[in-house]
Amino acid sequence: MSKRSPELDGGGPCGGRRRALPIALAIAAVSAIAAGPAVAATEQSQSIVAQARVHQIDVYRSAAAKRPFVTLTNPRADGVPLVFLVKARRPGWEQVFLPMRPNGSKGWIRDAAVNLYLDPYRVVVSLGSHTLQVWKGDRLVHEEPAGVGRSVMPTPTGTYFLVELLKQGDPHGLYGPYAFGTSAFSNVLYSFGGGPGQIGLHGTNEPDMLGTDVSHGCIRISNAGIAKLAGMLPLGTPVRIVP
Repeated sequence: MSKRSPELDGGGPCGGRRRALPIALAIAAVSAIAAGPAVAATEQSQSIVAQARVHQIDVYRSAAAKRPFVTLTNPRADGVPLVFLVKARRPGWEQVFLPMRPNGSKGWIRDAAVNLYLDPYRVVVSLGSHTLQVWKGDRLVHEEPAGVGRSVMPTPTGTYFLVELLKQGDPHGLYGPYAFGTSAFSNVLYSFGGGPGQIGLHGTNEPDMLGTDVSHGCIRISNAGIAKLAGMLPLGTPVRIVP
């Protein structure tokens, strides 16, 4: 984002206020999901989301590792449940994308520490065409112009996921009515507006700038669009950012 809104007190994506909404906006639980061969989450019609069920999640470099390389706390600092996007599976273990630097970080977590859910949605952001698409299975359910990072502060490409949803104090402010925090981080800014340089997906008070390179790396869409997505997309939904 180009500047910090006065009603935001830092800590969330792009410095946004951490006023978290529940994870269960649109997510459908399944009673059992059998582990199968490793498949990239974005290549399936449905993704698998893992929600932490214990206070601390140990993350391992491999399923054979004896010690975790990082331990993550549940819930997150903003009170939102800790979620992961599952990349691959093996009996007793889930390989997950991690909401941390460096971008693309992955690790293995134990099945017993999480509940598993199916998510039919995925978001695709094209930097070149300045568009955001939302797919439900094989069906395109939403598409609109997007504002993305400028050349000196580009939006990072890769596979990420939604980690939090923040309701904004001023629905007509810089970030619109809602801001999703993603698992992506700026490769240029390591702090911004009191936050860690996290990439957000949010509304805007400059709709004329949508469809251009305009931000510090965040993804901007219309206020009507972000309000629709806030009621549609569960946390853990994959976000693929392509050139």
